[in-house]
Amino acid sequence: MTAAAHDRNTGMIDNAARPLALTMGDPAGIGPEIALKALTSGDLPPDCRIIVIGDLSVLEQAAGFVGRPARIHAVSSAAEHRDGFVNVLDMRCITPADFTMGVVSAKCGKAAYAYILKAIELAKAGLVAGAVTNPINKEALRAAGIDYPGHTEIFAHETGVTDYSMVFQLDAVAVAHVTTHCSVRQALDLITTDRVVRMARLLDATLRRMLDGRAPAIAVGGLNPHAGENGLFGDEEISRIIPAVKLARAEGMNVSGPFPPDTVFMRAFKGEFDGVVAMLHDHGFVALKSRDFENGVNITVGLPIVRTSVGHGTAFDIAGAGAASEKSLLAAIRTAQKLSARR
Repeated sequence: MTAAAHDRNTGMIDNAARPLALTMGDPAGIGPEIALKALTSGDLPPDCRIIVIGDLSVLEQAAGFVGRPARIHAVSSAAEHRDGFVNVLDMRCITPADFTMGVVSAKCGKAAYAYILKAIELAKAGLVAGAVTNPINKEALRAAGIDYPGHTEIFAHETGVTDYSMVFQLDAVAVAHVTTHCSVRQALDLITTDRVVRMARLLDATLRRMLDGRAPAIAVGGLNPHAGENGLFGDEEISRIIPAVKLARAEGMNVSGPFPPDTVFMRAFKGEFDGVVAMLHDHGFVALKSRDFENGVNITVGLPIVRTSVGHGTAFDIAGAGAASEKSLLAAIRTAQKLSARR
């Protein structure tokens, strides 16, 4: 890090110079190799600094998979970033001898969790500008005795927030999900008027930051086929979702709907809406990932820190082959840098 990155009076790292923390993800997945690919691609935003939170030996193994020269430098703090190197805060949680690529492992789950906790610690302390996360494996977390369904819930718990959501952004459209990691049967009970309004608020606030203060146009998707068809296919739209839309509009948000979930995303991608509130995990993610699997970005909104992530999983089937794409990770890094600059 250059001397100009420090405030001469306080000694604190200047906001614009703080690096982003990038967690390595599950060591047995594609996280280590796409981290190396992204950081050696030449496609990072100008002045973007990254500190990988992970294990040096695992990154060195991944360099062999990638087949791309990488100067890897171990640091002991976020302030030690060295330009021109892949900088890694070596957590010393695991070595390549401790696991098999592409295989669920409790040791890998424990290591991935440790990386996340360290990134959150650094972000909360203001030592990094935000956290970008590589994919974790939920089975590996569970095998390690870590009872979280995913990143989103870990970040919410560790930052002490209860009003948060997963937002997925692709092609200038952001989607907030009213329900995410639960069964469809559980989701039906979770879809309440209050929860829909809260997701609209979070999406509206996030989009205003991305759109430099402009009020976004937000569509609310329905739950049932044809958005219930006036009660013919279920009354959740009438009893829960329409009241939520009215309340959101009364708060000054440019919200409309509910619209049939099978057409609302097409309308958004044509430019009619900046964002969509989806009732179910698969309503949003099927539409988004079918459109473009590689370039989507996952954002956790409602947190006191910035957190973005890749839009895919650990891809155990190709882990270690060097074939994984770094495009989603690069998109997540760019989004994190943009969001951190506007905090």
